[in-house]
Order: sequence, then C-alpha cells, then structure tokens
Amino acid sequence: MSLNILIAEDNQFTATQYDRILRKYGHNVVITRDGSECLEKYRNELKKTEFDSLDENPFDVVVLDQSMPKKSGSEVAEEILEVNPRQKIIFASAYALTGSNNTKQLKEKVDFLQKPFSLRDFVQKIEGEDLSE
Repeated sequence: MSLNILIAEDNQFTATQYDRILRKYGHNVVITRDGSECLEKYRNELKKTEFDSLDENPFDVVVLDQSMPKKSGSEVAEEILEVNPRQKIIFASAYALTGSNNTKQLKEKVDFLQKPFSLRDFVQKIEGEDLSE
C-alpha cells in the first residue's frame, strides 16, 4: 500500500536518505526543510482534501524532526493536531519534545523514533509495523 508522507527535516543528508528509502518502498514523499514550510505544505493539502471527505487526512503520516529552523517539531505537531486531531505524526529526532505547556498531551498523541535508528526501523514505523517483531 502506497502512503502519502510529509517529512520536515532540516538536515539535507537525512532528508535525502528518508526520501530514497520511502520511495524504494513505493511511498509518495514530500520533503520540507523547516517547520514553517511543513505547515504551509500541510495546510495547502488540507484545503484540497476537505472537499473530498471530512474523514480523509491530507497525508497518511507526517514525520517531524524536533529541532528545526523557524518552528520546532512540537510547534508544528500542535498546529497540525489543532486542525486535524486524527493526523498520524511521528517524531524522528535525537531531541526530546520541549517548549510547550502541551508537551505531555502531545506525547500521548504522537509516535516517536529516537535517533539514531536504522532505515529499516524507520520504514516499519511509517508503515505502522511493530518494531519488536
């Protein structure tokens, strides 16, 4: 099953690795370089899908780095979940979630993948597979 994936990653090498491995598995990938660009892409896609179905997410998965220019991953996740509480979000980061009074609530709504991790683990997390298998 092909997934539509939005990724916010400011490290060019890491973003390229994510893009290559996910495309290899047949997924559609949109890469953004910072939190603000990620939100802009998300909002643009949300406008397109709101006429298709109220139950449809613009992306199957949103992958966020925590430490990014302009807006942190936490800030991006909070804004996305505010407009679309059903959006699946994965933090792929070496940094813990910080910066908000809503951090505890946010941790309950998102998945985490602590860097460093293998690209295989990354794909499994994206595809919703249990990493303990």
